[in-house]
Amino acid sequence: MSSSSSPSSVVKELPITFVTFYLDVTDQTMATIHETTSTITVTEPHRYIHTMFASAARFHPDCRLVILSDQHTRFPPHPAAEIIRYELDPMNPMMSRSIAWLNYLRRADGHTIFLDSDILINGDLSHIFADDFAVCFTYRDGDAKWPINAGINFVHGRHLANAADFHARWLGRYRAAHHDYSVWGGDQDTLRELFAAVDFAREEPFTQPFGDFDIRFIPCAIYNFSTKIAEDMDGYYPDARVLHFKGRRKPFMLPYWRTHILGEKEAIRRAARK
Repeated sequence: MSSSSSPSSVVKELPITFVTFYLDVTDQTMATIHETTSTITVTEPHRYIHTMFASAARFHPDCRLVILSDQHTRFPPHPAAEIIRYELDPMNPMMSRSIAWLNYLRRADGHTIFLDSDILINGDLSHIFADDFAVCFTYRDGDAKWPINAGINFVHGRHLANAADFHARWLGRYRAAHHDYSVWGGDQDTLRELFAAVDFAREEPFTQPFGDFDIRFIPCAIYNFSTKIAEDMDGYYPDARVLHFKGRRKPFMLPYWRTHILGEKEAIRRAARK
C-alpha cells in the first residue's frame, strides 16, 4: 500500500492542477450519447469550461488549468488554461478521455483533479490530498449500475506512478470488456467491475486496497453533488464542495455560478467590463 506522508506537507508542497477533457463530436456521436444517458446538447461548451475553471481558481488561486483534447478541436482564448493535444478518436469520446488521462498522468507533476466541464467547484478541495492514496473516486449508494461517478476524480501527486498504473489497468479492461461502449458509459461499467467486491452502502469516506496501493472513495453527496434525475438543480447547496450539473441539469450551472459563487455584484462588474 501507499506509504504515509505528513498531511500538512502534502497539502502545502504540491501544486494542484485541474484537468478537463473536451473534443468536438459529430451529430451521429451525440445521438448515440443521447440513447445512453439523459443529457442535452450544449451549444456553448467553451463557456462551461471557462466557468468551471473560474470556480476552481476562485477557491484555489494558485492552481494550474489544463484542457486535454484531440488535434483538431478549436478553443477560444483563455488567459490561464493550457491545451494539451493527443491523437484521439472523436467518434469514441469516453475511450478517448481515458486514453488522454493516462497520457497526461505519465508526465504529470503535483496533484491532479480530473473533472467534467459541467462541474462547479464550491469550496476548497486541497484537504483531500491530506489523505494517502493513489487515486480517489466519488461514490454513491443506491446506484447499482454506476456506483462510481468518474466525472471528478483525484490523483495524489506523491503516487503518480501508482496512479498511472491504475489508469493503465482501467483502460486495458475498458478496451477488453466494454469497447462497444467507447462513446459513453464503458469507463464507469469498468469501474463497477473493478470494485465489484466493495460495499458502497455507506456514506463516509473510506480507503480500499488495490494491489500495492490504495484507492480512496469519498461521497458524491459532498464531492460530486447532483440533484435526483427528475429534479431541477436550481437550489442553494452550500454543504457540497463540488456541484455536478450533469445531463438535463446543465442549464442551472451558469446561474448558480453568478448567484451563489461569483455573487451578483461581481457578475455585474464583469459584464460591464466586456
